[in-house]
Amino acid sequence: MIVAIIQARMGSTRLPKKVLADVVGRPMLWHVVNRVRQARLLDKVLVATSDKPSDDPVAEYCRKEGIEFFRGSEDDVLDRFYGAAKSVSADTVIRITADCPLIDPTVIDKVIEKYQTGNYDYVSNVIIYNYPDGLDVEVFSFQALEQAWRQADSQTAREHVTGYIITQPGFRLGGVENATDLSQKHYRWTVDEPRDLVFVRQVYEALNGAKPIFLLNDVLELLASRPELTLINQDTIRNEGYYISMARDKNTMEPVTRTLTQSQAWLNRAERLIPSQTQTFSKGPSRFVQGVSPNYLDRAQGSHVWDVDGNEYIDFIMGLCPVILGHNYPEVTEAVVNQIKQGVAFSLPHHLEVALAEQLVDIIPCAEMVRYAKNGSDATTGAVRVARAYTGREKIACCGYHGWHDWYIGTTTRRLGIPKSTQALTLTFEYNKIETLEALFAGHPGDIAAVIMEPVGVVEPENDFLARVKEVAHKNGALLIFDEIVTGFRLSLGGAQEYFGVTPDLGCFGKAMANGFPISTVVGRKEIMALFDEIFFSFTFGGDAAALAAALATIKVMRERNVFPHLWDQGQKIKDGYNVLARESGVAAYTRCVGLPPHTVATFSDEDGAGGLVLASLMQQELIKRRVLAHGGANLCYSHSNADVEHYLLALKAALNYLAKAIDSKQPRTFLEGEPIKEVFRKP
Repeated sequence: MIVAIIQARMGSTRLPKKVLADVVGRPMLWHVVNRVRQARLLDKVLVATSDKPSDDPVAEYCRKEGIEFFRGSEDDVLDRFYGAAKSVSADTVIRITADCPLIDPTVIDKVIEKYQTGNYDYVSNVIIYNYPDGLDVEVFSFQALEQAWRQADSQTAREHVTGYIITQPGFRLGGVENATDLSQKHYRWTVDEPRDLVFVRQVYEALNGAKPIFLLNDVLELLASRPELTLINQDTIRNEGYYISMARDKNTMEPVTRTLTQSQAWLNRAERLIPSQTQTFSKGPSRFVQGVSPNYLDRAQGSHVWDVDGNEYIDFIMGLCPVILGHNYPEVTEAVVNQIKQGVAFSLPHHLEVALAEQLVDIIPCAEMVRYAKNGSDATTGAVRVARAYTGREKIACCGYHGWHDWYIGTTTRRLGIPKSTQALTLTFEYNKIETLEALFAGHPGDIAAVIMEPVGVVEPENDFLARVKEVAHKNGALLIFDEIVTGFRLSLGGAQEYFGVTPDLGCFGKAMANGFPISTVVGRKEIMALFDEIFFSFTFGGDAAALAAALATIKVMRERNVFPHLWDQGQKIKDGYNVLARESGVAAYTRCVGLPPHTVATFSDEDGAGGLVLASLMQQELIKRRVLAHGGANLCYSHSNADVEHYLLALKAALNYLAKAIDSKQPRTFLEGEPIKEVFRKP
């Protein structure tokens, strides 16, 4: 028997009695039940409420309307749900919540069909969030529900019916995705706060009566014609209640016992041979709490890494962003191994150079021609050089981080060894402050060849900032270069320029382009790129066939699978979870998670509002002790599973609680088990 069970109760922290709130003359619960009943593949609809007197009105309403209902534990929702399913001998269970009055019966049928045609224990349209929040449908076997009921032991898992099934290994999970990806629209159609109810009432007032049952596309058409409706309840957190439950759960993830003997031994050897003991400042020992963090890794698979002592960690640094699919991703590894067997460095160009260029021109908005390099600094320097050649000017205006080469690094505190004459050629402006760029052009008329910038970092552009930068640059005869080394192949297939809809003259891509293999590229307008025939931009390994093969394989996976919705969804869970957990721990004034979901950063400040390196160190320390390699934020990859994210959030909860104790002590430094981490770019 296929049974839809609708969870309904009167209690709600933010909107009490919402399930019986009036929506165009009928209680919200009536609308939910009525809409669910329209699903073709259901045998029965059942309301599950609690046995508390406060939920008597729900039971009385169901009795009056002839709606079958079940009553059970208020706090152990999993037990209540299991009891409801068992009471009607359900074989297949559909979970719906009564705060979703726009639930679409055709979506319910779509999820049931996926469950019935595959060998699944659980199928939903929330594994990847590309439906509006409020159209959630979960379908699972009674056996899976019973296993969760028997084995789930945390307060959070008992309060949220399917959390155990989704996050524990062994269950066969399937996802249903909307034909149109709505994940970045952030539509909120559920009712959890007063403004949500206002939104739903206005939708019903506009659409009720137009059709017997209005559906997803009808609401989308309404919002397209009346976009102001989406402003009613924007900026809300999806599944906030789940994170609150996690924060208040008495269970705490404890540190694991590890040894770091080999890691320290390798560091001792490196100190005699390698300045900074690494090739990348951000990976060096000064960026990790010594005595707690491993110093050297040995192998990696998917989203996990192992250090030289054999300790396993979930990796949320992902090599500083290049690993976008996962370590040792099968299709990429296979392509590289096959190419290595055929050769890597050739005496003439390899045809993969052309094949990859065709792909890049097809997917990157500004790309008409392509040149390859090995790392991000190569690409940004190549773009700057060709911009100078094209404009006949020498000065550069920059915003963001652009690599280690002289033209840029002279603007930082790491300028030792950079001639002052070189430093004088690069000028900086502030993000989201267009007047600072205008001041540069006013102060250096006719001198600035290009504006190069990271299109987005941890702060999103405001007031059409990117479009205004382009306008100011072109008005003053300069080119616009987007440094998309980080954002490229992460925010979307075509990078930030595709995501924000602003096309630069030149673009620089790298990192995620080949899932960790070394390759970067400069792309741009043909008349500018043609000057690469005249300037010197040439590398022995620029046409490295193994990296070209890796890039082609990576892009193929990105084009064929829902990589980007996955990055956005998992990143949003971490960002939302972090900020709710920080608030519940009482440390929201000291730390928060910021940035777009595929690439988030944790910020820290001390009591004076200054950068909190001690607090950042404490966070890292406590995460690593719980098998999470991270700084607090996350660089997401396609291999990060729900179980990975759940583990991270539980580790974050413990770390944030530890942070709270350290802050309350007024001596947080004493809670550190090693020296605080150091910034790569020191304050002057």
